[in-house]
Amino acid sequence: MDDSLATKLRQTREDRGLSLSELARRSGIGKGTVSELENGLRGARLDTLFALSTALQVPLGTLLPNSADETAAVVSGTSVTATLIGKWASSAGTIETYRTTVSTHRQRSDAHHLGVEETITVISGRVQAGVEGQERELGPGESIRYRGDKPHGFAAVGNDAEAILIMHYPHSVNQKGAHHDQ
Repeated sequence: MDDSLATKLRQTREDRGLSLSELARRSGIGKGTVSELENGLRGARLDTLFALSTALQVPLGTLLPNSADETAAVVSGTSVTATLIGKWASSAGTIETYRTTVSTHRQRSDAHHLGVEETITVISGRVQAGVEGQERELGPGESIRYRGDKPHGFAAVGNDAEAILIMHYPHSVNQKGAHHDQ
């Protein structure tokens, strides 16, 4: 079974009953770009994948390839390069864990779906992260958990930093994109 971004994006969109045009409208990503992604003609940046997963109401990892090839699940944004290292279902929802490198360029992330939270733990270097206007500077071993359903950002302070990013998705958002009443 093909588990490429192209296949997963198209299948998830179809499972949600959305047209290409409607997904483009909801995500703010051009219809031509969505079409090229679904046809495997281009790769996607982290911000694009988050916009699409938010519009589809699924965790980011739903769109990433399941592969033993570590480079298959690497995504990059303005500041963050992230590798999916695991995902689990829990009583609280779905948890995805990413190993990240954070550069000194500020990355602003739009709000994800309602109820999403993020935790970042710094491994090395220093990182400024959190909800816009409430960011905190963190050093090695320090963590912050904040609402991912509000605009938020990341940037390394001084030099690139390494961190673990945990995405907490509530039960209302699952791997297939179905909504459940809570």
